[in-house]
Amino acid sequence: METNLVSLFWHMMWSLFGNWPFVLLCGLALIVTVLKWFRPQIKGWFGETLLHHYLRRHLDQKRYVVLHDIMLPTDDGTTTQIDHIVVSQWGVFVIETKTYSGWIFGDQYEPQWTKVHFNHKDKFQNPLRQNYKHIATLSECLGISKDYFKTVIAFSGEAEFKTEMPEEVMLFSEVPDYIKSHSEENMIPPEQVQEVVDTICEWQDSLTRSQKNNHVRNLRKTHATPKPAQEKLDVSLKEDSVTGDKNPRCPRCGAPMVLRKRKADGLPFWGCSQFPKCRCILDIDSIDV
Repeated sequence: METNLVSLFWHMMWSLFGNWPFVLLCGLALIVTVLKWFRPQIKGWFGETLLHHYLRRHLDQKRYVVLHDIMLPTDDGTTTQIDHIVVSQWGVFVIETKTYSGWIFGDQYEPQWTKVHFNHKDKFQNPLRQNYKHIATLSECLGISKDYFKTVIAFSGEAEFKTEMPEEVMLFSEVPDYIKSHSEENMIPPEQVQEVVDTICEWQDSLTRSQKNNHVRNLRKTHATPKPAQEKLDVSLKEDSVTGDKNPRCPRCGAPMVLRKRKADGLPFWGCSQFPKCRCILDIDSIDV
């Protein structure tokens, strides 16, 4: 009787726990597969998070405001995502991060750069061009000239440049010193730095959930189909039938443009009267009224 009870006990234990090694192996295999599928996304997220904390640690938070993972609406109805933005009285630094390993080959004017890792060669979009779109979007959202922005392309420490790069391209560890080296010319009044930050955050908060969910889809579509060459904008001056004023017409939607002042320096510029539906802006010097 006692022997039967012991046998029954061990039989129950085996039924409950005997297959755990097999289940554990299956679970590990599943985790490895998922990590392999999403490795670029996980590596990119980790690199962006690492640089974010690195910037906050090595930049004086009283002088520099560090924003991370900012998504903004663009003038074509889609969105653009910016890895990091550092706002200061010395300008707005727009940072694009690349967590690539291996050798990096590229030229400032080439549409694509190349990375070579373990004899495996891949092409990727020129990050300088990629960041130009980010700056153009920020310029329109804030209503200030692109001259207030400085581009920074930051590669992880696993990357090694094999061609001469512009000074704006560097490793993660070099970014704080590069930003602090631009502290001679005051571009934004210190009391308006927080206003710039708040405006960026307000634009991000204006996005709907649908716009955020469609970001990756729009990004893939943009990279999959080449854009046609952009036509030169035709800005015409037309006299208003009521007021008699001659204001430029918006080159995008055709609505009359109105004079506005930049928040950063108080200088005037032409802005579309259909703002925020249309966010086209033009410099005063570009039009003879």
